[in-house]
Amino acid sequence: MLAETENKKQMLEEYVKDNDHAKEVQKYALMIFDAFNEAGIFNFSLRQREYLKKAALLHDIGYAIESKSHHKHGMKMIIAQGLDGFDEEETLVVANIARYHRGSFPDEQKHEYYAELSDENRELVKKLGSILRLADGLDKPHKNLILRMRAVQNDTELLLYIKTIGFKPNLKMAEKKKDMMEEVFQRKVKFLFE
Repeated sequence: MLAETENKKQMLEEYVKDNDHAKEVQKYALMIFDAFNEAGIFNFSLRQREYLKKAALLHDIGYAIESKSHHKHGMKMIIAQGLDGFDEEETLVVANIARYHRGSFPDEQKHEYYAELSDENRELVKKLGSILRLADGLDKPHKNLILRMRAVQNDTELLLYIKTIGFKPNLKMAEKKKDMMEEVFQRKVKFLFE
């Protein structure tokens, strides 16, 4: 059983083509997650943090099959292989979070695997998926420039303060990938540098 579990883990992680990108996206996703918790924007649990952490690491594994629909292929690969330390429902949550790092937003009428989740987990996938989507956009320069983030929320905006190593990253892709977060949290997302 232990060997089978190790094989599953190795099979999934061997598909991570750009380990540096995956690790950077994971780091940024957890920065945003922690910033949201610290600011009281949402009260995520440590277990939910693990879902995001795993989804961020595996979000691009579908490239092993095809580039264009890699987000959908990655979701199916995670579901088919399963995840060590996660039950079936949790694996489905992680797979859906990874799936929504790009492409269309979650839709229970059109997306079979998303529709299988409980109402609570569908809402969680929207929130964590929007974080992963933004984190992926923040790493598009692939330069490891962000040191930390903090978040502030008001009635109309969600402000994400970014501390860099001194160079300001190009946020063009992050601007494009904030769309899901704006819809889910019902606030405009703005980036500010500290």
